[in-house]
Amino acid sequence: MAITVVADSSPLISFARAKKLHIIRNVYEEIIIPPQVYNEIVVKGKRKPGAEEIQKASWIRIQKPKNQFEVEKLKARFDPGESEAMILAVELKAVLLADEGVVIKEARKRGLEITSTLLILEEAKNKHLIKSVKEELDNLISNGFRATAELIRNTLQKVGE
Repeated sequence: MAITVVADSSPLISFARAKKLHIIRNVYEEIIIPPQVYNEIVVKGKRKPGAEEIQKASWIRIQKPKNQFEVEKLKARFDPGESEAMILAVELKAVLLADEGVVIKEARKRGLEITSTLLILEEAKNKHLIKSVKEELDNLISNGFRATAELIRNTLQKVGE
């Protein structure tokens, strides 16, 4: 059975900048994004890395969260895309794909399962979709991805690199 994944913009942008969106697609058959994430990447991010790839990706589906009241409440603390992604993930009982620590903390409070750029790389290696997490991570970092040294060290240790 396929896992339902709702994505925030930052992981999609990170993989797109490094020309590695296919890694996400190979780990998860389909990704759902709320309209505000699409807007952030494709509309506001026009001509930036990822905009065209996300717009053309047939495996990325746009879906609006129903509970706009909860979205509006979250907007007091998070950007519109993060707010919609969290509420949509709750509504769909989906895994949330996010990298921002504050978003992950709030999502966990709401009972959501989380995945992230680093966890996708781990999963990709475990499924033999990539040879080296370090190699892919170096590529992502050279294209603007950021994570703490501790998170990177722990991830590489988990995969034996």
